[in-house]
Amino acid sequence: MNSKFNFFLLRLLIIYLWHLMIKWGDETFYSFFDFTTRGILLSVFVISLWMFAVYLLDFIKLKWFHNKNLILYLLFHIIYGYTFALITNVVYRFVDTHYFHTDWGNIGYFNPTLTFALTIIFVTNVSFYEYFKSDITAKEIQIKAEKLQKENAIANYKLLKAKIEPHFLFNSLSVLSSLVHKDPYLAEEFILKLSKLMRFAIEQTDKIYVTLEDELNFSMNYFFLIKTRFREAVKIQNEIMTETDKFILPPYSLQILFENAVQHTKFSEEKPLWIHLYNDDEFIYVENNFNQREKSELSTGIGLDNLSRRVKHLGKKEIQFELVNNRFRVKIPLISNTQ
Repeated sequence: MNSKFNFFLLRLLIIYLWHLMIKWGDETFYSFFDFTTRGILLSVFVISLWMFAVYLLDFIKLKWFHNKNLILYLLFHIIYGYTFALITNVVYRFVDTHYFHTDWGNIGYFNPTLTFALTIIFVTNVSFYEYFKSDITAKEIQIKAEKLQKENAIANYKLLKAKIEPHFLFNSLSVLSSLVHKDPYLAEEFILKLSKLMRFAIEQTDKIYVTLEDELNFSMNYFFLIKTRFREAVKIQNEIMTETDKFILPPYSLQILFENAVQHTKFSEEKPLWIHLYNDDEFIYVENNFNQREKSELSTGIGLDNLSRRVKHLGKKEIQFELVNNRFRVKIPLISNTQ
């Protein structure tokens, strides 16, 4: 509503300046700033007529000019402007000579100078208006497209993330089920830890990223659940040496890699699973010794692919996987918290 009113005021100002040009060119106005009845009526007439002309033009273009032929479009505006310029000239002269008895000399009802000048001014202003309107429209379309692209990316990201949350719960409950009959007291402690993890998970529901610091804390707490189940058969070495609050990750990134290591690696207390975390200037590395299971633990099968797409959404770079000398290593790009 405010933008429409501001647009109305802008048009009013432009047309007011037009009419001042007419008064300035009319030598019968001996003093340009005198507020005479004649001057006021001229102002009201010219401003009202051309405001009507401008809004009628909007209506006509909206009704009949959906597909613009440039030549016809320009020709229409010239004819339209000339028509209202002629109306201005004829009515102005008629009222001025019959009611104010102004001597127009040998100037007839058709004043080519005034009519032509008003037509040129009208077409020029419309041309500038169309140019700036098309430029603004193009920018608005670009902004809307970028906004839509961003909204689609976030929606897609949240869809990916929504798949991870039940995946996390599914695997946690699988661990819990193995403890209930073996060690009820340990199962109770496990449930308390799990409740804290779930509380943290709920707090991240609407977030598309967390700090590396928060993700490390979450994943290390999750490792406690794994450790509770497998005892000395799983071990971890955390050598992340960076300012963890200055980098971000998709939620559950490290936890997914811990799950992946447990699900696909054969290990025992004699030959434990070692998970090693470290970093350089570009990547975080999650590495584990790898001995392929004959049959992997039950999994939803969405972990690594999902993580790869979420990291790419977040940092425009992909994670990298490699298996060298029976060691499986995942490289996650370090994504700055300021980008």
